Amino acid sequence: MDFKQALQQAAQHGPAQRAEVIPLNEYIDRVAVRPTIAASAHQRVYDMIVAAGWHEGAHAGERSFDFFSGELYGLDVPLERVVGYFETAAQGHETRRRILLLWGPPGGAKSSVASMLKRGLEAWSESDDGAVYALQGCPMHEEPLHLVPEKLRGQAREHTGVAVEGQLCPVCRWRLDHELGGDFLNFPIERIGFSEARRVGIGTFEPGDPKSMSVEQLTGGLDFKAIETYGSDSHPLALDWAGEFSKCNRGIFEAVEFFKNPAEFRNLFLTMAQEKQFKVAKFGYIDSDTVIIAHTNEAEFRSFMADQKNEALKDRLVAIPVPYNVRVSDEERIYSKLLTARGARTDLHIAPYALRAAAMVAVLSRLKEHPGLGLTEKMKLYDGEEVGDFKLAQIPEVKRAAEHEGMSGLGPRAIVDVLSGAARKAGEEHHTGKYLTPVMALIALKEHIDRLEAPRETRERLAAFVVDARKEIDRRLKEEVRKAFVPAFAEHAQRLLENYLTNVEAYCEGTPTKDPITGEDSEPDERLMRAIEEKVRPAVPESAKDTFRQGVLMRIGIALRRGERPLTYETDTTLAGGIEEYLFDQLKDIVQVTLSKTNPDREQAMRLNEVMKILIEERGYNEHSARDLLDYVGQLMNR
Repeated sequence: MDFKQALQQAAQHGPAQRAEVIPLNEYIDRVAVRPTIAASAHQRVYDMIVAAGWHEGAHAGERSFDFFSGELYGLDVPLERVVGYFETAAQGHETRRRILLLWGPPGGAKSSVASMLKRGLEAWSESDDGAVYALQGCPMHEEPLHLVPEKLRGQAREHTGVAVEGQLCPVCRWRLDHELGGDFLNFPIERIGFSEARRVGIGTFEPGDPKSMSVEQLTGGLDFKAIETYGSDSHPLALDWAGEFSKCNRGIFEAVEFFKNPAEFRNLFLTMAQEKQFKVAKFGYIDSDTVIIAHTNEAEFRSFMADQKNEALKDRLVAIPVPYNVRVSDEERIYSKLLTARGARTDLHIAPYALRAAAMVAVLSRLKEHPGLGLTEKMKLYDGEEVGDFKLAQIPEVKRAAEHEGMSGLGPRAIVDVLSGAARKAGEEHHTGKYLTPVMALIALKEHIDRLEAPRETRERLAAFVVDARKEIDRRLKEEVRKAFVPAFAEHAQRLLENYLTNVEAYCEGTPTKDPITGEDSEPDERLMRAIEEKVRPAVPESAKDTFRQGVLMRIGIALRRGERPLTYETDTTLAGGIEEYLFDQLKDIVQVTLSKTNPDREQAMRLNEVMKILIEERGYNEHSARDLLDYVGQLMNR
């Protein structure tokens, strides 16, 4: 099917067709079979999240919810608190009468959390498990159980397992009395789907100019043309029912920049959350079951909390801090997602470690000092690498000691803009597609920091993080070149491994080795063994060499018993890094000459072409980023 045919088919089918209309008795029977049909707004969101599944988080005691995976990274703790809010609210506790407030630094994913919940609820309402029914023609698409008379609601709960809360809206009450003669059993009920675009069950409100803002944007107002028809401004059908409170009933209402709203607007939110009602002029309170998700930046949050006049609203908030991510690997994923987001051009080449270089600078700028743990070491610890005496199990303890960690520093939006600009500039200068390398990323970040409107001390501190990140990246880039060069000397590496194993076996058994040329006995080559063991990551200390060597022999024995191939420098992952790095050091002069020669001889040119091929085909570089890598590492080795 081509694109135009697909468009035509989509136009014919449109949104899910829901022609089925059922009476109250049938609806009640369906609820009795599946009570979630009549779930409260909070329970519906919680069911949606739980249905997607969850797994253990990055650290002990954390849960990672699959609903948020692939979109939000490094937010396991705040997201678990968000899910905890919905869990208690779904159980009917007072949490359901509280506004969920997300606060934190700009670009910290607060609005992304709200957006994911809104989009998720739209999709959930289209599924069988998330089915939603409403009174046909109701401007608030309200819960059909509101039709059940007060005196029968106890029996309805026994039959369905669902408590009936709330009264009919003025429009449905008028229709029931005047169009159906009070026959609530035959009030038509239909299935609906939540949609923010169609203003069904999903609403968003952003504060505007205080002079032009009106509470009717939330509550709705009069329809003056309808007043002419119905003869009174107190007739239910004379209201326009276009307020956000009506349209988001039974779903989610997102309040953007919450504390920028005037006090009278915030009071309306308070009543909506606490009493689950809102007031329209000339009408009584109107029931509405809505999840209110508000978000704001840290400065406005702290200003609000410090004002004693806001005590009433403070008690109606469940405030959850949403800091910047502090894990480098998650920060990389954020950049990758934003740089390759839907609608972005796909001609951007990102070389290995380019995003990691920027992520290191960002994370370092967000961390707080910890006794006995430098910021670079803390960064590594958070990213899953044990450093010094600190173990991964201590991460929760370290985090608890760092109050407000992640609440300041470089934000992901600004960094992505910097990286995108650096890639575009490189493409223009080299007349190629856009590409980004680690060095380009660090240079662009340094220039960005120099331009920041911030105190000199702040800029110097951030610039120092660029230097720290470069030290880590330089080591990794040398490793990249090593991994590309060593395969050209695979025979050397294998011989080195076999030599090491021969010496280890002799050492562990207390026997001499034989010189392959003279046949003379000699002591195991301790210097060779230690040189390789010190290159293993993590390095083997002198005190642990015996245990390490015994482990090597044990792996050989296990492989032989299983009938597996003998160990090679590539298959033994424990020794591979040590063997390669040792060999690279031995070949450093050859590598240095090869990389630095403007016009290498034939043999060097062949070796360089082989390295380029490995970098491009196996390591994820393109021609330009591979050449930049070799030039840069060549400069490093010439220093």
